[in-house]
Amino acid sequence: MQSPFRRGAAAPMTMLSLPVKTPMDCMSCEKQSTTAFEKDVDLGPLVRCRHLLVLSYSDKKTAPSVRAERLRAYLRELDAVAPRFDAAIARTGRKHLCLAWRDAGPFSLRRTYTSLSSERAVALFALAVEETRAAAEEDRREPDGIRRACAALCDAAGFLRASASEGSSSGGDRASGGGDRLKHVSGACTAAFEVLVLAQALECYFELAVAGGKPLALCAKVAQQVGLDYDRVQGYMATAPDMDKAWMVHAQAKAAYFRGDACLRSAKVLREKGDGDGVGEAIARLRQGLESLDVAKGALWKVAGPVRDATKRLRKEIETDLAAAERDNCRIYYARVPSAAALAELPGLPQPLVRPTAVEKILPQGAETIAAAAGEQKAS
Repeated sequence: MQSPFRRGAAAPMTMLSLPVKTPMDCMSCEKQSTTAFEKDVDLGPLVRCRHLLVLSYSDKKTAPSVRAERLRAYLRELDAVAPRFDAAIARTGRKHLCLAWRDAGPFSLRRTYTSLSSERAVALFALAVEETRAAAEEDRREPDGIRRACAALCDAAGFLRASASEGSSSGGDRASGGGDRLKHVSGACTAAFEVLVLAQALECYFELAVAGGKPLALCAKVAQQVGLDYDRVQGYMATAPDMDKAWMVHAQAKAAYFRGDACLRSAKVLREKGDGDGVGEAIARLRQGLESLDVAKGALWKVAGPVRDATKRLRKEIETDLAAAERDNCRIYYARVPSAAALAELPGLPQPLVRPTAVEKILPQGAETIAAAAGEQKAS
């Protein structure tokens, strides 16, 4: 089968990135000057750090890595000021410091938050967005690029999980601007996105396994698991609000592709046994692989070009192997070919190969500070 690292190989399949959330400059909820915030010894660094973050988003050419670094710095400032935030606001004579974000798109909505917990949830989500953008931009035709993409996606999953946890603990902070939260920054949406980015991370692992010449049987298991994970993505997205239909179509197409790939690799393993029973089951598996692609034909025509092109190449390879297997069976083995429905489902992986990165490992100082702040608030 074609290695993604062969000279002149086709581009890897498209990865999805999450919808961008854009920060806006700090302001007073009383629509007064923010000079008092800027001069405060505790709030001043936070306001200046957020301004630098806003500047990185005002330039559309800013690299995801730069925005991610600014977001990490902003999160560290949020956590550093957390124990003294309420006292600092009181010193300025204002009731609230308003922290605003805007959804991407032509009909973008603005949401304003006043609690650090809600703000931290949105910042973590924004950091996950930039990690997925960085992963999507990696050149996955080289092993190092695949590894970087996989690591970024695992980090994104960790940030999404932390965002959901942070958001669930800030239920009392109601955002202004026509709703409780930014679009997609909700428990159901972050759960769906977490499953999506982990499926994409496992897809990277599959690409590394193929490129590294791992056994066909192992690659088939990984491919099957990727397909199962993309099936889970469809299920999560179907129940989450505000999900773009194009994302669900993408997940459906990827699930079909990897199920077909798993069938192809399993059939190769069976044919290598060189006996009639193996050839008969191999023919059934190859037919099952084609059926998987046929069922998702509508979705496969709506996805990005690299996914569509990869599917065409996969179909051609399955059809070639099927013709060869049927020819061998007619001339040599005369084996019975079971129906695709009679076949057991191909096995996936016994345990996960990719997991969300614990946010404490990426932002250790921030995690410890926010925990200390939470403890102080409970004590008071």
